[in-house]
Amino acid sequence: MASLSEQLQDVRSQAEVCLYSGGRVVDLRAGVVAMANLPLPPCSKYHHIAAETMVIENSFGRNRKETLGSLQRLSTALNILEKYGCNLTNPNRPKYWRTVKHNNPVFRATVDAIQGGRAVLCLYGYSNQQPDGLSFPDDVTDPDVGRVAAVTLEVMSLRMELEMLIKEAHPHPEFYERIIPTLRHKDVGLNTDAVISSRHADSQTKSLAFSLYRRSSRESNRSHSLSANNQSLRSIQVFSTFSSKHPENCAICGIFRISAHCLTCLQGLCSDCDRLYHSYPERANHHRTAVTSSTSSKNRSNEGSSTWRCLHCTKVNSIQDVLCDECEQPRLEPLGSKEEECQPATIIEWQCKSCTMVNAASSILCEVCERPRLATRPPVTPSHPPITPPRPPAPVLGMPGDPDSQHGEKKGVSPEEVYTSMRVAGDSNILPCKWLKTELPLLLDQIRMLVATSSFQSFSDKTSTEDKNNITQDLTKEAGKVVDLAETESVIQLSRAEAKQAWLTAGGDTERAARQALRDRLAKVKELCALGFSDESHCHEVLRQSGGEVRGALALLQRPLLEPFHKRIWSEKPEPPVDIHHPDKQRVCRWLLAVYDLPSWGRCELALSLLLEHSAPYSLEDVVQAVQESHDREFIKRVLAKECPICLSVFPHSKMQSLTSCQCSVCCGCFQQHFTIAVRDKHIRDMVCPVCWEPDINDPEHLNSYFSTLDIQLRECLEPEVYELFHKKLTEQALIKDPKFLWCCHCSYGFIYDGDQLKVTCFQCRNSFCAHCKKPWESQHAGLSCEQFQSWKRENDPEYQRQGLAGYLRDNGITCPNCRFQYALSKGGCMHFCCSQCRYQFCSGCNNPFHTTCAVDQCTVSGLHAHHPRDCLFYLRDWEPSRLQALLQNNGVAFNTEPPPGTQTDLCGVIEQKDEGGQQSDAACGAQTQPGHAGLCEKHYREYLVSLINSHSIDPAPLYSSNELLLACRRYKVEDTHRDGEDTFTYYTRLLEKLMDEVPLGDKVPRKK
Repeated sequence: MASLSEQLQDVRSQAEVCLYSGGRVVDLRAGVVAMANLPLPPCSKYHHIAAETMVIENSFGRNRKETLGSLQRLSTALNILEKYGCNLTNPNRPKYWRTVKHNNPVFRATVDAIQGGRAVLCLYGYSNQQPDGLSFPDDVTDPDVGRVAAVTLEVMSLRMELEMLIKEAHPHPEFYERIIPTLRHKDVGLNTDAVISSRHADSQTKSLAFSLYRRSSRESNRSHSLSANNQSLRSIQVFSTFSSKHPENCAICGIFRISAHCLTCLQGLCSDCDRLYHSYPERANHHRTAVTSSTSSKNRSNEGSSTWRCLHCTKVNSIQDVLCDECEQPRLEPLGSKEEECQPATIIEWQCKSCTMVNAASSILCEVCERPRLATRPPVTPSHPPITPPRPPAPVLGMPGDPDSQHGEKKGVSPEEVYTSMRVAGDSNILPCKWLKTELPLLLDQIRMLVATSSFQSFSDKTSTEDKNNITQDLTKEAGKVVDLAETESVIQLSRAEAKQAWLTAGGDTERAARQALRDRLAKVKELCALGFSDESHCHEVLRQSGGEVRGALALLQRPLLEPFHKRIWSEKPEPPVDIHHPDKQRVCRWLLAVYDLPSWGRCELALSLLLEHSAPYSLEDVVQAVQESHDREFIKRVLAKECPICLSVFPHSKMQSLTSCQCSVCCGCFQQHFTIAVRDKHIRDMVCPVCWEPDINDPEHLNSYFSTLDIQLRECLEPEVYELFHKKLTEQALIKDPKFLWCCHCSYGFIYDGDQLKVTCFQCRNSFCAHCKKPWESQHAGLSCEQFQSWKRENDPEYQRQGLAGYLRDNGITCPNCRFQYALSKGGCMHFCCSQCRYQFCSGCNNPFHTTCAVDQCTVSGLHAHHPRDCLFYLRDWEPSRLQALLQNNGVAFNTEPPPGTQTDLCGVIEQKDEGGQQSDAACGAQTQPGHAGLCEKHYREYLVSLINSHSIDPAPLYSSNELLLACRRYKVEDTHRDGEDTFTYYTRLLEKLMDEVPLGDKVPRKK
């Protein structure tokens, strides 16, 4: 069986050939469906267009519904791009196929509104930038049909895949759900399950490691099987590698070497942590053993590679054992080389466990969340022996098994506060949380007083003695209280939040905290002054109000400055227009840059200079739109000055509209007025360009394509009632194509008939007619077929007999091939007939269409014309009646030469359409009849004989003369080369056989009997 890539290549090649060779639409659609259903991702299926990129860039939304809506807009744009490609691959390309206009509303609303739309046009060949759109290069005479077909096929396939996705009928939606996450779930916009489960798994792993690390000996491990422990071994080893890279360090701070091992809580602690941790009354009775560095190194040297020592009970176990035989705790120490254990690590940076910020090794607090470093070794200079560093001033988070930290966090107290309070309180029996509540506020007020005193002393050096005495008296009155900034502006007043932060940073040292707080405050004031706020006293006040936060202080400082702006944006008054003549040109440019999102400062200056020109009738919006598209000044001027060919007024390019079928551009007012009149007073086929009257919509295929794009344009410019009338006419035009659509022969009313009876009653006039032959219903028609009923009328109806052949020609009159409306008229005279119901133009002899854009290859005829078969009345009406009679006699077909009894014989009574004073009316022929012509004039007798020839499908070629035969061969592109040694009779006989074999009779010629 062929691989998917081979299947794709086979389907592509067949569909591309079908597309550019004019194959059947059914075959092309089958190829597109097969290509869309192949189980391949977009990046592998589409080789020309960037399908995956287009889908990603044009799909947006917070949930599935919004995403599908954006994909629907992309599908609409692909539909328009598909039409461009089909026009290029069609052998009968439109007249203006070389250009694509940007001012076309359909183009702007569809192709230009998506990402990648213009790139597809470039793949088609529209690579030359024009003032009003894109075009093929001048040296390109014809498009590369093969490449265009390949790109168009991918556009068709991608559009079909999107339609299937929208209708939830795609066989492989997982390819698009992978690149568009919001398509995965109907109710949830993003697939958050994976994220949640991942986080949950991480938390489970972490909690498992902590529980195994902190669990007391001989607890619930006995109830777990060895297999369960083996399953969790990987998580345990990951945690142990993460948190216990240096097992000799303290379990609480992770920095200093272990000096004591607690057998009760199973932790190794340094001297300071051991003193603080076991000073709590409930932990004072824990059994601890001292651990020296020599003992540790000795134990390591005695351990072989086949054993490992438990960190909890110091039991030596076999290397195959996962759990300790004594305490059943897992092995937490990774097996590493002795050099790695003895070599001190040099840390250049550390990652915060709270916010994952990477900080420098010299910093103790995280720069983002200001939380201390967790279990990381301080930097050690490799060239010097390791020196035990002093105790860090900041507390350390993450104390396993510390109930004080857990109890404090439940009450809203951070571990740093608990640690610092325990350090300051010393051996006091007061609980940390209680101490923080009762004693800490006094310490914070003391720090604030120290800062105020320090700032006062600094200020006193710059003031007179009299002012200094006044301030001293004020400070004496406020002894034991915080100095009021409102009363003494020179005194810096801290907030309690600032004092508390400084106290934590200084590790509980009050004087050090005051100095640090003062330095921080002055640095923040300097930072605010650098931002343009020069009032230092005001900066101190807002910093106090914001708790020392620079961002909060900046918001308070900016609030009065933004008050006029806030009042203006919340005001119900309209926004005042910008004054382009304002003397501050940079202000106007900034306004243009902010409001209209121009790409650069230079474009803003260009737009302003165009607006300031004296004779320029440009509006601001027009100039901005033109400047956004180009930076060429002369090009922009041409774009802003377009002349309407109807009203001769000058408009910018954005105010002009054009159709997709021609190059003409008219102003929006003329465009609206033209189509409003056409919709109200004219036929649906009169809705063409008001300048060149393109396109020729006589072709049904072009008609559907044209109206599909015209509908989008008219929706925006027509009044609602006019647009509704347009849709009504468009619906009627579509209903005419329905096989069940019938025209009433009495009142010309059309409707859909679903019944199976011959007798039909019109809903409009309530008269009846036959659904098959469309003749007025008579009681004699009941129970008889239409042929039997016509035979009965010829034999028994005196009125019908009196009409003679004129009645025959009336019954075999003209039927429109487009809407099937019947006319009881003669075909003689001009063969060009225009249906009054649908405006379809055709030949009344062969039903072939009349058009100005010819669909026949190598046709040199210009103007309105049609191509007729050789048995059409268009050619046979030039034959003499005797010659037509001879053709019928040779084929054994009877014909009339004498009129029936009682028929008027002097004047021809055949009804025909006449043009009288520009008005078309139906009237009797009135021409003189000839003997032997069955009571008809010569013209209508010829029509009668040709109708018999057509009804019996008789080929007139056997009666061709030599000149007529040669002319017919050249007309229908039959090779007429004279062979060597071939006589004349053989030559013409061969040509006649070749013509009759290769060129069939007309397939649309009426052949009623």
